[in-house]
Amino acid sequence: MTDSETPSSRVDLRKQMREIVRMRQEMSAKSPEQRRTTTRAVARILDDVHLEGRMGKFVVESDEPLARGGTEKGPSPLQYLMMGTAF
Repeated sequence: MTDSETPSSRVDLRKQMREIVRMRQEMSAKSPEQRRTTTRAVARILDDVHLEGRMGKFVVESDEPLARGGTEKGPSPLQYLMMGTAF
């Protein structure tokens, strides 16, 4: 398959790689103390096992199936974990 036959992608892999290289160079120039990042997530109980989670600007809801006392208003925490491993 030639480049002209390669299907187009919405993701520009070369651009992403350039950005990764740039960020690595930027981080390498900093001292180890300045390279630290903190990721924070918080959750609150809405009702029984129905939860709301926040991380940065994102908000998600989680609930358990009926068999586990939930109301199925969202994916279970385990389902979120499984989705995350798929990504």
